[in-house]
Amino acid sequence: MKVLFCIIFLFISVSSFSQATPGTVSFTVTTIDNYKKYSPDHVMAIWVETGAGNFVKTLQVQASKRKQHLYTWNTKSGGNNVDAISGPTLPDHDKVTVTWNCKDTIGAVVKDGPYQIVTEYTDEHAQGPLTTVPFTKGTSAVKLTPAKQQWFTDMNLIYTPGNITGSLQSKR
Repeated sequence: MKVLFCIIFLFISVSSFSQATPGTVSFTVTTIDNYKKYSPDHVMAIWVETGAGNFVKTLQVQASKRKQHLYTWNTKSGGNNVDAISGPTLPDHDKVTVTWNCKDTIGAVVKDGPYQIVTEYTDEHAQGPLTTVPFTKGTSAVKLTPAKQQWFTDMNLIYTPGNITGSLQSKR
């Protein structure tokens, strides 16, 4: 009987750690000009990492000809921009909103657990400012409004878990 109980407990424990709740993340950020060489023109990338800092997926890259200067994004992603919004260098600092369907680059819903949205920009041929907004993906909704930072403001992260059919639950 103890063996059966242990097997059932182990199965439930493993299942809960490998759950992959569908859902959506919306992230908004406004970059603040740091007045470097090419300012206000700048390149930018926004991507998702696990809580341990492993690359999951690029959400947006604005750097058609200057991607090589997004040093952290290139190191983490290897330049991977599968399914990402991409475009040219940005002419000014403004509010940007991205969404993530909680899927990785091969289209699989990622496991529940800690994740972070990372934003990097630069307006020179050097490492630029970075910010990281951590959150936990799971069965509960998350709403975060991180404090203003030196080079980033108006940040807002909303994670809305989906139900087992994949449609979004309303949590008002």
